[in-house]
Amino acid sequence: MKQLGIDARKLADYGIGTYLQGLLGGLAERDVDGGLVILVTPEGRGLLPTLPPSWRVVEVEAPGYSLKEQLVIPLAAARAGVRVLHVPHYVIPLLSPARLVVTVHDIIHVLFPEFLPSRFGLAYARTMIKWAVRRARWVIAASQTTANDLKRFFGASVDKLKVIPNGVLPVFTAPADGAADQALRGRLGVHGDYLLHVGNHKPHKNAEGVLKAYQMLVHQKREGVPPILFVGGFHPEGRLANRARAMGLGSLVRCLGHVTHAELAALYRGARFFVYPTLYEGFGLPVLEAMASGTPVLAGDVAAVREVAGDAILRVNPRDTVALAAAMRRLMEDGELRAQLAEKGRRRAVAYRWSEAAAATAAVYEAVRKER
Repeated sequence: MKQLGIDARKLADYGIGTYLQGLLGGLAERDVDGGLVILVTPEGRGLLPTLPPSWRVVEVEAPGYSLKEQLVIPLAAARAGVRVLHVPHYVIPLLSPARLVVTVHDIIHVLFPEFLPSRFGLAYARTMIKWAVRRARWVIAASQTTANDLKRFFGASVDKLKVIPNGVLPVFTAPADGAADQALRGRLGVHGDYLLHVGNHKPHKNAEGVLKAYQMLVHQKREGVPPILFVGGFHPEGRLANRARAMGLGSLVRCLGHVTHAELAALYRGARFFVYPTLYEGFGLPVLEAMASGTPVLAGDVAAVREVAGDAILRVNPRDTVALAAAMRRLMEDGELRAQLAEKGRRRAVAYRWSEAAAATAAVYEAVRKER
């Protein structure tokens, strides 16, 4: 029996961290044969779900995108007897003797090289994705969109490419508790009606587009426009907050920074609608979380969002600020449309379960274990 291992150092990250928490929770419920070895940072250990007794946790200190991780991760895995290692990101340990399973969430760095700080960053991303596709016994893609990108740009073999969609954490699908949600929002200083955006400053997330469209909306209606909350990588005194003040929106725009999953779920459920005009996604997890929470969604009309959300959301050209502002106004004023989207979104989100993602991932592990 070949020992399985998972590199879970990114547990504290929002995107890959959510993926790891959901996947590990689903795998823990299945209690994979022979158990798992989980490689985590000391900080990430506290984010692990309850694990079966047969699983082992190994703490490692190795920053991402560093030479140190290329040395520490293969050594730690080898010492723990890991023969099959799942890496949830395209930066693989090149020297690892273990058989690799790699999850690729997107290839944003290749499709949008202008978002990288240097040419070296682009070369590094291209090289690591290429090696991940070549070295891995199986490549898991979070969506068919990402699988198509890997085939088109890196010649990924269909024979070892598996699409396994993400799931939704239980906190977003749990029945709403109005009093508890109100208390969580109150703890953040959030009261009354509001619009919501969740993301970060990465250009493809298009937070600047949200801000410009919101300014148009405010100028058009003059009154009655709810404030908008920016959650995630937006510090209260950061770049976006300062930009909002310079645009005359200081009293209407609030940047809350990072919040817990419980707080985020309460924010989704309390929002009039969720606006997410992304330029590109490998999956679009915030869209799915909002849908699962029963929140009407307005999002960018891009391939992965269409794949995940279908007609359960209102889609818009994310590069057309005027169209975005018009769609925001429509969704703000049309209560019947909001109710329809909320119901459609909740029904569609039910299909995305971490238990199913874990079952499909465990099947990939077994396929690698059985290889000669």
